[in-house]
Amino acid sequence: MGTVFDEGMVPSEKKVLDEVYTDENEDMEIIKDWDEKEEARVRRKIDIILIPILALAFFGLQVDRGNISAALTSTITKDLGITTNQVNIGSQLLSAGIVITEIPSNIILQRLGPQVWLSAQLVAWGLVGTFQAFVQSYPAFLATRLLLGLLEGGFIPGALYYLSTWYKRSETSFRTTLFFYGQMFAGATSSLISAGLLKLDGRCGLAGWRWIFLVEGLITIFAAILFIMFIPKKAGDGSPLISMGRWSYFTPREKHIIRDRVLLDDPLKTRGHIKITGRDIWKTVTQATTFQHMMITLVAMSGFQGLNTYTPSMIKSFGFSAVRANALTSVPVYASIVWTTILAYISDKTGHRGPGVLLCVTWNLISYACLRTSPSDATKWHKYAVIAIANVAYCSMHVLNVGWLAFYCKTPQERSISMALIVMSANLSGISGAQIFRSSDAPRYIHGLTAICALAAAAWVLTLVLNLHYLFRRRRAQMGGV
Repeated sequence: MGTVFDEGMVPSEKKVLDEVYTDENEDMEIIKDWDEKEEARVRRKIDIILIPILALAFFGLQVDRGNISAALTSTITKDLGITTNQVNIGSQLLSAGIVITEIPSNIILQRLGPQVWLSAQLVAWGLVGTFQAFVQSYPAFLATRLLLGLLEGGFIPGALYYLSTWYKRSETSFRTTLFFYGQMFAGATSSLISAGLLKLDGRCGLAGWRWIFLVEGLITIFAAILFIMFIPKKAGDGSPLISMGRWSYFTPREKHIIRDRVLLDDPLKTRGHIKITGRDIWKTVTQATTFQHMMITLVAMSGFQGLNTYTPSMIKSFGFSAVRANALTSVPVYASIVWTTILAYISDKTGHRGPGVLLCVTWNLISYACLRTSPSDATKWHKYAVIAIANVAYCSMHVLNVGWLAFYCKTPQERSISMALIVMSANLSGISGAQIFRSSDAPRYIHGLTAICALAAAAWVLTLVLNLHYLFRRRRAQMGGV
């Protein structure tokens, strides 16, 4: 059985992956009785069934989380009698809520199973996202943002853990990117949807921002219904709820290949739910490399979160209408989908994920500096081109960093906790990033742009150091391997 000698994998680990294992659950040897072509067909079938369902759920999450940026181009501040600084506090509460429930949510997921728990989360935050449309005061706005965060917490790492149970380690980076398509597509498409919904301003007595929250919340509920009906229960079990046990996505032969190919690649992946203990959490948290991955995401995403929230408002300040500003915001995000796909594919093919993360952070550093120094008397299209380039990398650094970290996880417990920790870092960045662009700094946001340049520079140094760490670790392993 061939394996990829990936970055950081010591020779003893590679040797173990080439052996035949015993399945403790069935007390029988697992033998590879399929060829590469048959496995590739099964893998493609998993991709076609699983990825769209998970990406659709992620679409719903990102729409409800990110539509505040479009609402800011409407009359939300005027209608609620608040400032953009107070809106920033709402964004911080949402991120804080996610951080609070990130690990507890994953512990519950391991007890109830991904199908049950992820479905419940989708319905719950979809309802809250919908009823945001009817808030009438600032305290109500803060309450809904906090509740939205508490209900969304744990969904991304939970979905990533579920995804990892279907794939081998060498396949994870590209599939993680495909999963994040839901977020990227939502970031782009929700801007277009919001641009259309803003034209309903005043209809039925609802302001444009209320239409945004209402319709996009209902979209999430619809996505939740599809998710509940069609998501497979677990790896190898191809009978979704809608089948009522009468049919399966996979044949018995395909189920056999799905289960055993993953166990041969990583024998510590179990077929049932796992138990996460306090010792597991402590062991994962105290690993130096896990902390380094978390810091890269925290620092880099702090700059991105601040810029992303105010991109539509900045484009509007260039002289575009609110509707056109939201439509133009979608362009660089669609470009980011192509950019991230190429990098993730190359990462999986080469077995090296760190250089892709470094490239993304380098793009951020250079483009943010260009945005910061853009002349104030430039044409509106010149200004738009610069901010669009600055947004092309979007969240690609975080997507690739998640796959980078996931590869080094040795146990299912460590993988589940690590995914929760790195997503926590991304949401902690939402707390810090929400205060980078202040009302007093509008419309050019010079101080905010200076801050994100500094953050990008710090993230570049952190990423370079971690790349060098893995490089030296790999060379030591090769020199002293067995």
